[in-house]
Amino acid sequence: MKIRFVSHASFSVESRGITLLCDPWLFGKAFNQGWALLSPAATVHWEEIDYLWISHQHPDHLHFPTLKSLSPQEKNRLTVLYQKHASLRIPKVLRGLGYSHVRELTLNKWTSLRGGIEVMCGSAGSMDSWIAVRAEGLNVLNLNDCMIEPAHLAYISRLVGKVTVLLTQFSFANWIGNRADELGEAETKLREVQQRVTLLKPEATIPFASFVYFCSQENSWMNEFAITPRRVADLGLPGVNFMYPGDEWDSDVRTFSSTEAIEKYMNDVTRPKVIDPTPSMIPIHIVQQAVDRTLRALRARFGKFTISQIKSFSIYLHDLDKVLKVNPAGTCEVQDATEERRHAARYVMCSQVAWYGFAYSWGWGAMEVSGMYFDYRFKEPNPLAFYLNILSTEFLNFGNVRQAKRTLEFIWAKRRELCYRMWAQSFRRKESDVAVARGRGASIAADRTA
Repeated sequence: MKIRFVSHASFSVESRGITLLCDPWLFGKAFNQGWALLSPAATVHWEEIDYLWISHQHPDHLHFPTLKSLSPQEKNRLTVLYQKHASLRIPKVLRGLGYSHVRELTLNKWTSLRGGIEVMCGSAGSMDSWIAVRAEGLNVLNLNDCMIEPAHLAYISRLVGKVTVLLTQFSFANWIGNRADELGEAETKLREVQQRVTLLKPEATIPFASFVYFCSQENSWMNEFAITPRRVADLGLPGVNFMYPGDEWDSDVRTFSSTEAIEKYMNDVTRPKVIDPTPSMIPIHIVQQAVDRTLRALRARFGKFTISQIKSFSIYLHDLDKVLKVNPAGTCEVQDATEERRHAARYVMCSQVAWYGFAYSWGWGAMEVSGMYFDYRFKEPNPLAFYLNILSTEFLNFGNVRQAKRTLEFIWAKRRELCYRMWAQSFRRKESDVAVARGRGASIAADRTA
């Protein structure tokens, strides 16, 4: 078996002349032009690729420019693999791009491919998925961007079996705070890498899916907090090895050029970056129309009563010096920006980001990932994001009998994951309550002492 690293979250697995390529992003940018590749991608020889696996709909994995760039002959020859999700949207999109062979993978079951390769695909959250590739007595597990609770990870380990090579994200990939890592994402991600290596005990771990830089004036501050390959290497975790685009791992030799790869990445980290200016202004009435259109779609999909329970919030558009008052129960109001309104606004962003966030069903999610905004009440959840995520991913679609059956099958396949997630959330809430109670007790004791 051979593993060849391509870029970011893309690598290929070859066994007995059959090659599977994961999540190719070879050029261009992603997330509303907010992400760029840290390092140039390796060349993909498409004539050698037999299967193409797409993990989920985020554009650094389902990268339209890359997928569109293939010739019609290659698109007709390849078999594209995708999770059997509740929604048929992505398989339809792939066929619309000219890929005539799209195969949905039944969740949590081994599926045989040509050449003796077997794959198992599993789901995490509303859209993410992981894949295990088994061949020649070896097992490659790609956890990708999946957010996985420890108990769920242990379940995946039992399903998949002994992991030879693990590939897992190592740096944060979304908004982390207002000019600082206020969410503690960097340390959380490092703990996650340690946890996965400790629990799965793979022969080798390849950190990946984090080789990007934030390339806009609106989000470039996050580059200061990004976790570097050297920082991961300094953890001293057993079997952790980096691969640079073009590097190969051969199961007959089982060696890496990790030191050289880290040096190359660190050169890429420190070199001057091209940072794009703030996106061009979008006229305020165009932004307003996009907001109103999406609010109508949400009320039509989930009911006016449900959406009207979401509290109004304001967005300050710093390039237009205008304030949008977003009222989910009604319409979007444009206000002149006074000092009071600027300070009262929950969000601050440029007009293009606000427009993009509402112009497309996936826009809000892309905004959260690109990080091109401020959120001065980030500790308060915004339910609007939850409903926009459902609208975008269609993971809770009961529109007709056939679709309802498909959705229920998807949820049933995820039943253990959902249980593990709810248990973990309940445990964290109890820990938080205990911490608050201890804090109150300490405060009372201090008062009595005083």
